Amino acid sequence: MQLGVFIVQADTVAPRTPELSSESIKELVLIRKTLAKQAQRLRGLEINLHHVLSKVVFLADSDIHAPRSFSSKADPLLELSERLNTLMQRLEQEANTKAILETQMDSTRQHNKCNQIPEVSPNDTVHLNVAQVKEPSKVEFYQPEKSDCFELDERVDGVYRFLVPERNELQRDFYERYCAFATDGPAWTVIQNRGVFDPAENFNRSWDEYRAGFGHLSRDFWFGNEFTHKILYRDDHELRVELGYNQGEEFPDWAEYSLFRLDSEGYNYQLAVDGVFRGSLPDALEPHIHLDFSTYDRRNDGQSAGNSSCAEHYGGGWWLDRCTRSNLNGEHGNQRAGPAILWSYWGTGTDTPKTSRMMIRPVNFDSSGDPANSYEN
Repeated sequence: MQLGVFIVQADTVAPRTPELSSESIKELVLIRKTLAKQAQRLRGLEINLHHVLSKVVFLADSDIHAPRSFSSKADPLLELSERLNTLMQRLEQEANTKAILETQMDSTRQHNKCNQIPEVSPNDTVHLNVAQVKEPSKVEFYQPEKSDCFELDERVDGVYRFLVPERNELQRDFYERYCAFATDGPAWTVIQNRGVFDPAENFNRSWDEYRAGFGHLSRDFWFGNEFTHKILYRDDHELRVELGYNQGEEFPDWAEYSLFRLDSEGYNYQLAVDGVFRGSLPDALEPHIHLDFSTYDRRNDGQSAGNSSCAEHYGGGWWLDRCTRSNLNGEHGNQRAGPAILWSYWGTGTDTPKTSRMMIRPVNFDSSGDPANSYEN
């Protein structure tokens, strides 16, 4: 008996190419770009840290204690030491963020490897089916890869959250901010807002409340003296003030100061504005330069102990001295003190502002979008 040999020929099945995931590619590209930016920030912080360390060593060796330009009470060595601590904290925070991003990228890579999705770089051109790409339905107000309003790309006002939450004693987050595209260029960080809201926010608050901040960022609020000082201490910032009759007024009156600084709590959050002034408003902050912040429970207004303080008279917290040419935080319904929002020589007759906001942003930006310590007219 002959045995026949039967050959069964199977159909050749080509390996199935996995469908390219647009979401995975976009996520990986975003993480890579963010990592590159974080690395650039770390290098910049390290250079800045080196300069500050050099100054600290020089002052320690030479025992030089010259007064600084904005406050005669400060020791430059102490000032530089505080700045050194701030830079160290920023360096640690940026490094932590970089580590988180690297972990996310490793996780994404592992996922792509398991699903046989090809590796991509930030500069790769990826061709996708139009049906695969989903347009965002709304602006993303959580921006963990950014640190401030001026870094935003989409020109949409609103409350944004940056990096990792950093909360104070009242659980207010330093990295949650109202960002406003009030002018051309990058967004501003709003530090004070008063509008026509019902009920109105009470601005006649204590020292501790003004230090920590109060109100809701989408309505009336004070961002907080400590938060504002912390931002201003890092880089030179400009200040913009807007006053209006109505909520959301398209063309409010405005004033801009090219340099705005706020001292630490140890110096009562002393105010300093300098440089170029411009705007449709008169300059009502100039008389308040080098004045300490005052509230009803901490008077720094130069009044004698027997007299009522300006903060008690006007309500709210402001930089006061016998008493005031401006106060955007006055008390509503305080007839003896006049308007709740005061800016001398604003408007005509008995008109007073109904809305106000103060906002800050770094004075200049380099090609990478990071603030540079110079101001161009």
